[in-house]
Amino acid sequence: MRKLSFGFAHPHAINTSSAAILALLALGAAACGSYGVDEDSLGNAEQALDEAVSASSVGTGGVGTGTGSSSTSSTGGGSSSTSSTGVGGGSGVGGGPGTGGGSSSSTGVGGGTGGGPVDPAPVGPPAVGFWQFDDCDSSTSDLLDSSGNDMTASRSASAACAQGVSGLAISFDGKNDTVAADDNPSFTFGQDLAVAAWVNPTSVSGSAVRTIVQERGGGDTSFSLDIRNDQARFAVTLTNGRTITSRAPIQANVWTHVAGIYDGTFVRLFLNGEQVGQISATGTLADINAPIHIGSNPQKQQRFNGLIDEVWVSASPTTGNEIAQLSCLSRPTTFTVTPESSGPVAPNTPVTYQIAVTNNDVGACVPGDYLVQLFSQSPGINASVDPEFFPGVPSGSTVTFAATVSGTEDADPGAHQLPFDVINFNSPEFIVGSGALNFELAEPTGCFVRTSREIFVKDLSVVEDPLRTTSNGPPEDPRTGAWTFARLMEDMAPTPADAPAMVEEMFTTWLSDQVVNGFTLPARPVIQQVVLDEWPRSPDGSLDLQQAPLLLLGIVNRIDVRNVAEGHAGEGRFVFGVVSQGFPQQFTIILEYKLPASTEADVLDWANSWHALGSLPFPSEEYNAALQDITTQFAGRNAAPGRPNGSSLGQLRTNEIALASPWELREFVLSPQTGFLRPETVKLTPDITFDGSATLADFVNQNEAAIVAEQHTVPETFQGSPFLGGSSFNNLTAWTAPGILNNEARHKFSLNTCNGCHGAQETGTGFLHVNPRSPGNETSLSGFMTGINIPDPVTGEPRNLNDLGRRNADLKALVCEPAPTFAGAATAARGAAPAGSAASRSAFIRRGIGRVH
Repeated sequence: MRKLSFGFAHPHAINTSSAAILALLALGAAACGSYGVDEDSLGNAEQALDEAVSASSVGTGGVGTGTGSSSTSSTGGGSSSTSSTGVGGGSGVGGGPGTGGGSSSSTGVGGGTGGGPVDPAPVGPPAVGFWQFDDCDSSTSDLLDSSGNDMTASRSASAACAQGVSGLAISFDGKNDTVAADDNPSFTFGQDLAVAAWVNPTSVSGSAVRTIVQERGGGDTSFSLDIRNDQARFAVTLTNGRTITSRAPIQANVWTHVAGIYDGTFVRLFLNGEQVGQISATGTLADINAPIHIGSNPQKQQRFNGLIDEVWVSASPTTGNEIAQLSCLSRPTTFTVTPESSGPVAPNTPVTYQIAVTNNDVGACVPGDYLVQLFSQSPGINASVDPEFFPGVPSGSTVTFAATVSGTEDADPGAHQLPFDVINFNSPEFIVGSGALNFELAEPTGCFVRTSREIFVKDLSVVEDPLRTTSNGPPEDPRTGAWTFARLMEDMAPTPADAPAMVEEMFTTWLSDQVVNGFTLPARPVIQQVVLDEWPRSPDGSLDLQQAPLLLLGIVNRIDVRNVAEGHAGEGRFVFGVVSQGFPQQFTIILEYKLPASTEADVLDWANSWHALGSLPFPSEEYNAALQDITTQFAGRNAAPGRPNGSSLGQLRTNEIALASPWELREFVLSPQTGFLRPETVKLTPDITFDGSATLADFVNQNEAAIVAEQHTVPETFQGSPFLGGSSFNNLTAWTAPGILNNEARHKFSLNTCNGCHGAQETGTGFLHVNPRSPGNETSLSGFMTGINIPDPVTGEPRNLNDLGRRNADLKALVCEPAPTFAGAATAARGAAPAGSAASRSAFIRRGIGRVH
């Protein structure tokens, strides 16, 4: 059984062009039909009319061809009668216009979706009889009526039950099989008749009439839906004796939904939910008090040969939309996955799966809008689907989604199941299928780097370490509070006691305008409500740093930005998110410490310390203790003697839109004079007023080589004016300017700015690369960090950005011998000695990229 539902607009709704309506009105058209004939006229007499086609014209519509004659019908094309009007109807998407034919006074109107009146919204007409035949049983001749009207039909013993288009059907042998529902007052149709059935005829050729559904009795016929001469036909007989027929080609040995509508004005024929024929027939159907015959009528020569299923008859106004819905048989969506399993796969080796999704609906159903949603639940297992969405998948069609899965060295070796859902937005079930991709990751071999343990550590076992991220442990335990914002500020300030005042002074800079490098940073006073009012205070009125409204998001190794000439081996970072007013704010604070280094050996020592983390049990106290040893070396008090407060802090940066719009990034450094944090220029980022300017083009062109190698600096002034920004406002665009000669230089320049790197156009980022989190939830990272494909905002060329992958390759090049190609490629890009040489290796160790984001 299938459930019928009406009441929504169907994409196959029949529409009429204004030209068609005007033509019909101008003609006052009433197509000539057969006058004064009995049932034999629908059979034998009409054969004679068909033989008279030499005197008639032929019209073609979007579907099939039809012949018109002076006494009969149009079939999706023009008719030959001087008073007739043929309206062509297309079937299928984008059907071509029909061509009307006929005499000089006839009018043919072509249309991609058929002609006739515009259908109103469906209202769900009740059926007077609906025989689905699923109850067909050899033990009884009764066939129940699904309409609720109790119009039970009877079948002859020879009419066999067979597999239908939906459940069971009746098989007719073309000889003596009959199905009929006795006469009933409900079978009085007047000016409203709709009839439909699914048919699979074994033959459609020849002049013999093959009845599908007919009301016939005592030599009189009210309507007939049948097949003859390779055409499906819908004919009605009016009270004035006229018989009007609409016809269109039909195929043998395939299931076809055949339907007709009479509304007192037009006879309309439908195949598979599409209108394929129409003819004028103003009047009222004859009331003949006769049974409904299915697959036969009292004349033996008009018997069907083949299968009939889902017979539906209505005496209510019916629209083309409703016929289209009636012709839709919803079937469950199916899918297959190839291969069934990946087998053992080495880390960082992508495997592509084909997920073939089939829309098994039959008939004029709403096309499927399919989405495959793939879930990667295991850390280090990366999965994507391309494309994710296939709209407009027709009934009976299959589309294939390509899913790519790979595992990093961070992932656990062994079998992984990646579940996925198949969603059809046009299905009431929404999720129409669920499955899983079987992926098996082999144990990594050789020298490798675990990104999540050596480069960006955000596992809850670290960022919610019960001792290191709280002040709840014993004061004498060196683990207590080691990774809290309070401890980091106390170790950074001139003295631990100065830390609360230093922090409050920094946050109050948002309360008033600030001027940095000649540029004004407008006040963002909401800092008072979002941060300061939320921050508990000690009895002396100072900020209680141990209750800071901040949550640790991650600990980061940025050895890739090393520069021994500047005295460092890159950076170690702590990333915090503001949590206030009951939820995580769009506000992050990043503490960026220099890793002190003066020699290549120092760089390699830092690299090997970070790399050693990857071989430790994880999660474990052993791992956290080793990580604490590293962070103390760069964030502890006096980690960098000779710098302000002995702190190795390079800069503290904030990213937020929680205080005002647009996004803003600010930067702070320790003042050599006061030892407190003060506003500073944002590195590598000009003031936003230079975006699109000739000045920007000049700077990029003059520094092209250094920019492409990502080793450039942006000076505080350029061409005699302040250039470096006092903060970075972000409208999520990319840096461009007319006159830039090398788009790769433009891209690298934009990528290294604060707002370019944190922008939607250049990196596909909604500003934050590290997203705020709630307690108990791990932070998520941007696509720029984990891998994203995005078109270049100027050329449209595809760019693959994966900064964590790049950092992994950089660390691997430092700790794995011999140096991988990555090192040689990086130095070659900088114009250094040939790859693989000692000079190349040395240059690579001493200098990474200049990016600070």
